[in-house]
Amino acid sequence: MWERQAEENVVARLEKGGLLAAPGPVDELLNTVVSNLIVSANLNVDARCRVLLTTPLETFSIGHTIVISRGLIDVLPDETSLALVLTGELSHIALGHRTPTQFAFRNRTMLTDAELLARIHFERTATELEEAGKKTIEIMRLSPYQKTTNAGLFLKALGLRTVALPRLLFPNLGNQLANARALARWVEFTSSAPELQESQLEQVAALPLGSRIKVDPWRDQISWIKTRPLEILAAREKMPFEITPLFLYLTRLARPAPNEHK
Repeated sequence: MWERQAEENVVARLEKGGLLAAPGPVDELLNTVVSNLIVSANLNVDARCRVLLTTPLETFSIGHTIVISRGLIDVLPDETSLALVLTGELSHIALGHRTPTQFAFRNRTMLTDAELLARIHFERTATELEEAGKKTIEIMRLSPYQKTTNAGLFLKALGLRTVALPRLLFPNLGNQLANARALARWVEFTSSAPELQESQLEQVAALPLGSRIKVDPWRDQISWIKTRPLEILAAREKMPFEITPLFLYLTRLARPAPNEHK
């Protein structure tokens, strides 16, 4: 009961601070992936997903809520890679790893937005990460997401950028994906992936930021970008973990007919 109350308080505070996106179509797809993982592995748990509106690549779980950042969803190359990342947090839930119960007291979340980022963290211990890593392999082997080649390439590309992209890879609230301890959990998938060759046009290990998610900042709502990706003609156009170029589409505002003012 205390853990559930802590979960509700934290989720409500993150929503109020504009850090958590309102439920929508993105959550629906994430929940479908998690449901597939739960059913295939015959897990006796329930879990839901929410999206953090920030860009740094991170995940964490609070109670039975799995939180994944918008930036991480953007750069993942396919649904199997998404399933692998979500399985990492689902494993903590399945193993019964505890949620900090101090947040069950509402005054613990009575913080300014700046204090919220400074004081609330959901990092897992080394022991919990090791146990969840083993559980992740078990769940993925039973799941419908068996083609993990792209997921392994993504993890390799991520590991190569730990020095070049420190702010993108440093989490605000959750667990870091690209440090040595975190990447050790995924060695099962990186070892089975082919060699990373970023000069090859056919091998897309990661997408640019802004590739998948469209944000409505006025309402804190997100939706999927449904336009077809452009054909890649040169290796430099793949832009993994970089910012997607923005092209404004402007239209002339039509003047209302005279009768429309009445």
